[in-house]
Amino acid sequence: MTEQNPRPPARRIGRLLAAGAFAAAALWAAGHWGRPTEAAPPPTPPGDGEPTLGGVKLFARWPEGVKPDAVVVLSGQSFGLLQPCGCSRPQYGGLERRFNFMNGLRAKGWPVTGVDLGDIFPSKTVVGTQAEMKYVLTMKALKEMGYVAVGLGKAEFDAGVIRVLGKYAVQNNDPPQILAGNLVGQRGGVIVPRDQEFPRGPGQPPMVGLAAVTEVGKVPVGIAGVVGTSLAKDVEKNQGNAALLGFLGNDVVLKDALKEMAAHKLNPEVRVLLYQGTSEEAGLAARAFPDFPVVLCQSEDPEPPQFPTVITHKDGRKTMVVEVGHKGRYVGVLGVYKTPTGFDYHYQLVPLGEEYLTPDDPAAEKANKVLALLEDYSATVKARDLLGKYPQRPHPNQLKAPAANLAYVGSERCMGCHAAEYAVWKTADAAGHAHSVAFDHLQNLAKRPGQREFDAECVRCHVVGFGYDTGFKDTVKTPGLTHVGCESCHGPGSGHAAAPRQKDLLELMSPWKKGPEDKLPDLATVQKLAGLNPIDRGQVQIPARQQQTVNFVSSMCMHCHDAENDPHFDLFKYWPKVAHSGLNNPGLPPAPGGVRAVPVGRVPPPPGTP
Repeated sequence: MTEQNPRPPARRIGRLLAAGAFAAAALWAAGHWGRPTEAAPPPTPPGDGEPTLGGVKLFARWPEGVKPDAVVVLSGQSFGLLQPCGCSRPQYGGLERRFNFMNGLRAKGWPVTGVDLGDIFPSKTVVGTQAEMKYVLTMKALKEMGYVAVGLGKAEFDAGVIRVLGKYAVQNNDPPQILAGNLVGQRGGVIVPRDQEFPRGPGQPPMVGLAAVTEVGKVPVGIAGVVGTSLAKDVEKNQGNAALLGFLGNDVVLKDALKEMAAHKLNPEVRVLLYQGTSEEAGLAARAFPDFPVVLCQSEDPEPPQFPTVITHKDGRKTMVVEVGHKGRYVGVLGVYKTPTGFDYHYQLVPLGEEYLTPDDPAAEKANKVLALLEDYSATVKARDLLGKYPQRPHPNQLKAPAANLAYVGSERCMGCHAAEYAVWKTADAAGHAHSVAFDHLQNLAKRPGQREFDAECVRCHVVGFGYDTGFKDTVKTPGLTHVGCESCHGPGSGHAAAPRQKDLLELMSPWKKGPEDKLPDLATVQKLAGLNPIDRGQVQIPARQQQTVNFVSSMCMHCHDAENDPHFDLFKYWPKVAHSGLNNPGLPPAPGGVRAVPVGRVPPPPGTP
């Protein structure tokens, strides 16, 4: 067995911008067996005609004028993302768009189902029961979309499989069925079979299955799910001596899965393996079990490759190993076509862009059943006051100066001494920035679902000091800490406000500044760099300490303005909108080192930031 298309090193989409020949190659290669594996090019911004990827219309290289006999949508590693988060367009992913996309395929007359690799549970800390709520919502949404099977990933094991299953699988015997065929229990070294460890009730299948069989159109499709070697070892290691879970060898389990499918009345020839492991491990499984023409596995890089890795076996059969990236921004689509000798398979990676938003129409909104689930979720987050229950911890400055009892005081308190800087912050228009009205935007512009001003995951980037002691709690308890203000970057300012000439407290307000050279380039240089292509910016020489400050500041900003939430973020273009002089009041002492221009710099991210 030989691998025709070895997978290249993980590369992000943006790194292919310079590959001028890529679009031409995509015209030849898009989405068929045996084509080179490449990282996906940047998706085309929505709004101009049909969606494209790499300059090629979606499904353009599938058989023209012929409907597929079956379509399987492949997804995974969404990590609790329900909807895109961010104000900058375009945004990608979300359950609403996936629902519309799959219904759009059905509107073409294509028979469609879906399978998900797993890692649905949020991978970061969410207060109280919010993580469980997000998992249950996603499972319900997948059911509405027609998914038949879902795997179990690291996120589910880290959260506690029993806890996760108890929130959905115990009460729901309908698809999607949870598959992890090699998962078993263990007590004192004795294996407890999966059906005994995860029973549902008399006469019902266990909560965790080995395989599932469905009919898509008139094509029988079988799905098996297993946990890969590396994840199994990780789970067993994390359990320590109190191990309750174990894993059987996949060499035996996958043989059993194939037997179970063959014994089914539909005896499916189209088989998909949900392999919760790395692409390398999945490749080994694919070689060992050529009866699975499609293997969906973990994606190491958040941005998926455009094409699957294709393995050709000695008998001529082929297996494609598919990755779909993270956070549900992309899905893979498998097209199955009957042939006189079996089936032909085609693949298309699909970015879920704004083409798949629900139209602003009450009837369309009502037809999208996921929107109702999202609104109910948002209302429940508010009703349970999960925002108010979010834990607070000391800010690093509060730990450095415990005797000062540092607290957040709000941007209005800064205005007395820093009137010019306050005026820059207060300006929010089309040409300026929106920090001073950030919370208003969350309240008034964030929709589908609404009420996100009560959701900690959204609020953290729209207020001052959220998650830190004395920081934002809610609009009633801390009204002066709404919006993104001075202390969002400088830290709690009560000490400096009370003793503006006290050097140690002043230094705390500038943690990025160790000496007079630690500052951003002057505004003229920044504007010059903003006008250059990023590739050409290296031609402009700036001192090393200033470049270091640029890196620190950019890193700090990108805790909220990251590539997903704000794909257009560029510090050199953004900084002129917020640039302020620092200690501009002649009645105040200069910054340490005698420098008056104090740039905004790096502070620790809000708690819970990935």
